[in-house]
Amino acid sequence: MKSQIISALAEHAQHHGDRAAFTGRSHTGAALVLTYRQLWEQVQKYAAYFQQHSARCIAIYAENSPAWLVADLAAMYAGIPCLPVPKFFSRQQIKHVLSQTQADVLVYDQPLADFSAGSEEKICDELFIGHRALAPVSESVPVILPGTVKITFTSGSTGQPEGVCLSQQNLDEVTRSLAEAICPCEGLEKHLVMLPLSTLLENITGAYVPLYLGVTSVVPDGSSVGLRGSSQFDALQWMQMLLESRPDTMVLTPALLHALVTLSQHHAEVVSSLKFVAVGGAHVPESVLEQARRVGIPAYEGYGLSECGSVVALNTPQYDRPGSCGKVLPHVQVRIAEDGEVWVKDGIALGYLGQPFAQTWLATGDLGELDAQGHLFVRGRKKNQIITSFGRNISPEWIEAQAQRWEALRHFFVTGESQERLSAVLVTRDVQAAVEAVQALNDTLPDYAQVCQLIFIKDPETYLSFLTANQRPRRTVIEQQTQTWLKEPGLYRDTIAIITLNSTIDTLEVSL
Repeated sequence: MKSQIISALAEHAQHHGDRAAFTGRSHTGAALVLTYRQLWEQVQKYAAYFQQHSARCIAIYAENSPAWLVADLAAMYAGIPCLPVPKFFSRQQIKHVLSQTQADVLVYDQPLADFSAGSEEKICDELFIGHRALAPVSESVPVILPGTVKITFTSGSTGQPEGVCLSQQNLDEVTRSLAEAICPCEGLEKHLVMLPLSTLLENITGAYVPLYLGVTSVVPDGSSVGLRGSSQFDALQWMQMLLESRPDTMVLTPALLHALVTLSQHHAEVVSSLKFVAVGGAHVPESVLEQARRVGIPAYEGYGLSECGSVVALNTPQYDRPGSCGKVLPHVQVRIAEDGEVWVKDGIALGYLGQPFAQTWLATGDLGELDAQGHLFVRGRKKNQIITSFGRNISPEWIEAQAQRWEALRHFFVTGESQERLSAVLVTRDVQAAVEAVQALNDTLPDYAQVCQLIFIKDPETYLSFLTANQRPRRTVIEQQTQTWLKEPGLYRDTIAIITLNSTIDTLEVSL
């Protein structure tokens, strides 16, 4: 199938060849600029290289850079499946994804076992190309689905990555829909890539959409925007990059949006160039979006999942409904099942490795609602729904999202399966502030959804054991451990402290 993304690149190279497509820095720190003409030449060159070496699947294991995107687009132009490998994956996860896809070519900035250097030539003088010989594929290895051009691995709730196979049509349709959705925003000329390009969301929004529109993407490595490892963040480094690049658009996670709000309160100039900031990856409380807009950040929430090509709905200046995840994009259809689950049709992936989707409608696992104007509201995960002993169905994500407006409740998980009342597990340095915050939170909630017990975790290792590799809560583990603690709290005084909100803090200090 002919790629609309590649066609747009070729057209811009012909008509606006001297315009910058990607900018960044080389490994020496020197400025690196690829014009549309240069990019098109590089893409054609390495597409031919991959074809000459009969590549079956091309893995990219590298920090964000213009060279990363040259390799990605070259694979697309050559019609060879591309596997972005996140740098934050563990060694075991990397081994798993390479084995599952049988990737035989690796584009890398750090070598991996089993791949030998196949050429002295480097992509943009930055990234190496390695090869490996593969044994005959066993029946236990899943097959890459026919028509796959991109394989993106989701970490999942267990931390075991699962490969989603996307077609060229998937990538083209979501790229076109997003480009058309943000087109009414005037003066969009420069996008700053913040998230790893190995995540499908940034791969599409940080590369394909700007290419489709013929604008410039600034592609620094993670450390240049303050991201170090999987969980460390240097806000001052990010501020320096914002002031240097002056972007019009970005895509952020809720945590990064919160950091940007804090930055802008002290340095308003860092956000003065922004015209559109999409926020995704998790629910964004309406109060956080309001706070962002008050300080000059044009933040808009979106919703999607890898199985649907990354984005299903998006708020924009033209179609904005605060509290919703946005208006459903035109290339997909959404309906709400009788049990409240969100189902999506069209624009969905081919399936998982070795497992094509058999149905035309995809069950997302999310609970939600649609209004008459086509705005989607997502309330939480279906499998995470708590059913109390009074028969009330409650989404913990709904309460947790509301809690994010209080600083003391940043690390806050709701539990209460089959219990009369809800509890919350949290980590905080200020118990008094957390208690007051939960009391204020409860004032905004119906009685059946109010949190009545707080379990403060004293041991950081215990808290970390509640999170997956990608920092999502392990709900089953949290629920089971909470019920154990509540049965015999006296046995766990060194690990936890329990406060019941129906009583005063003073009378419960003995349990701290």
